[in-house]
Amino acid sequence: MKIGMIGIGDIAKKAYLPVLTATKSIELHVCTRNKQTLKELKNTYGIAHTYSQMDEWIASGIEAAFVHSSTDSHEYIIDKLLDNHIHVYVDKPITYYADSSKRLMAKAKSKGLILMVGFNRRHAPPYQKLREITEPNMVIMQKNRGNQAAKARTFIFDDFIHVIDTLLYLFPYSIENVHINGKQQDGNLQHVTLQLEAKQGTAIAIMNREAGTTEEKVEVFSQEETRRATNVNEVTSHKDRNVLIFGNNDWEPMLQKRGFTGVVLAFLESVKNGSISDENYNRDLEGHLIAEKIVQHLE
Repeated sequence: MKIGMIGIGDIAKKAYLPVLTATKSIELHVCTRNKQTLKELKNTYGIAHTYSQMDEWIASGIEAAFVHSSTDSHEYIIDKLLDNHIHVYVDKPITYYADSSKRLMAKAKSKGLILMVGFNRRHAPPYQKLREITEPNMVIMQKNRGNQAAKARTFIFDDFIHVIDTLLYLFPYSIENVHINGKQQDGNLQHVTLQLEAKQGTAIAIMNREAGTTEEKVEVFSQEETRRATNVNEVTSHKDRNVLIFGNNDWEPMLQKRGFTGVVLAFLESVKNGSISDENYNRDLEGHLIAEKIVQHLE
């Protein structure tokens, strides 16, 4: 199976190339305008099929493509791939705007093509362990950084969208109300809070990009048990006064722990099967719609 990759930035090099080059069932075709990068890829990974022109790359016969270019370029590239009947995996977000993201998702669906967004946390074993609580009454997630305030749209769509999607993954209910708060200074968003309300409970997301540290914490509460995960790693279960620490596999590769291996293999399996459920289309789009609602509220 011929698989393409376009845009070879830091995340692509650290998280995706190691997984894809280790996957025996595919033939990888890589495209970037940076010829030095192409030379490095040949030397490091032995990738034989490299391109500096997108049209040549598309004409190579790839069945699916991983898009890791800048977010501003996503819409043009995804449109072109879908027009050439090529399945797409895009590193979040689809685009910086809900309308264009919705249009591309509808286009993929109408053509019977896959458009999957790279929400790797859904495939991270610690968060899958949290999701074993099937009837949560509250979920709280924090993802904080230090000294990284940014324009609201960039802040929300480039970073906070991961938190939104994780809430939707762990809080599997129909959302009835959305509450948004944020603090901006000098045109930059410093922190944001999101509260999603359903009949069954409440989900809360917090991101502070002036927190003085980088951290990620998730708590899932139910009548019987509370589970907590820290930095996509250690998971603890709390029942009454008892605390259980779920053991980690020290030999498990980091990319598998953080869900990158799982999300890549899930996409490749969907391409192999040639289909994806309506639920998946809607799931990947819902976070973008909430993100747009947050930006509109803050702007």
